[in-house]
Amino acid sequence: MQGNLRNQFRFAMMGFAVTAFFVVYQLATEPGASRDHTIMISFVVLCPPSLLVVPVIDAEVGTRAFYFVWGFIAILNAALYGAISALVRQRKRSV
Repeated sequence: MQGNLRNQFRFAMMGFAVTAFFVVYQLATEPGASRDHTIMISFVVLCPPSLLVVPVIDAEVGTRAFYFVWGFIAILNAALYGAISALVRQRKRSV
């Protein structure tokens, strides 16, 4: 059981890290410049909760709202990765 929780925690941290890399990429590029579409699509695939930022238009890069929204999305992505890890482990155990 201890190993299972450790594995879930590792996957959750990986989900958090994916979101952190997404935020760093947004901060590193110019706000007015066009970002690489391939990188943005790959981040959306790896971080599905990032689609929740679409209705939040007031969260400009570098503001408090930006960090709050992306912190919330990072927690959701970590929970998603942890849940997927738990489901895969449970499915392997039942087969």
